[in-house]
Amino acid sequence: MNNNIRVGVGFLIPALAIIAFFASVLSENYLLGIFFAIAGVLVWFLYAAIMQSDLPDVAGNVIILFGFLLSAAVFLNYGLDQNMFGGLVFIPEGAIFSILLLFFSFLLGVLFRNNTRPTLSSTALRSDAPPSHKDLGFVGDRNDEEPEKEVSAPEGDNYEDFSAAAQAEYYSDYYDYYNEDNDE
Repeated sequence: MNNNIRVGVGFLIPALAIIAFFASVLSENYLLGIFFAIAGVLVWFLYAAIMQSDLPDVAGNVIILFGFLLSAAVFLNYGLDQNMFGGLVFIPEGAIFSILLLFFSFLLGVLFRNNTRPTLSSTALRSDAPPSHKDLGFVGDRNDEEPEKEVSAPEGDNYEDFSAAAQAEYYSDYYDYYNEDNDE
């Protein structure tokens, strides 16, 4: 199955969970609403793992939405109570717990929204030159000037080709450091 079809079918799971959540909240069964808010995201992640489909770019937004639904259901179940006259009584412990749930779900959703990975472009994969910062997908200020040429040790174990002048320049920092320690 095409990855786009898998992702599209996967969006049916959160949509059905949202419909079931609102049906349970309207029937004043808030525990069932908590169950649908948790199960909606959990089953969606399991579906994506089993079908080996990529999570879409809006996965963070869906996590934030379900976190809001979960915290609303927890607040309605544990943060509000009805007194004997039909009024509502505010319970601070349930409200604080629902705010904590909202905070952590918002934090997790933002982490999923910013899940960007640098990838190599197709031109960088075809060329023999090492990839530049533009090929890796990084954005920002960077000089396109060539860095100073440094003398480096030869590749492999062939140190006979390494001239005495190049060795002296390559190991000069080591010798300077070593001589400074012995001068004291």
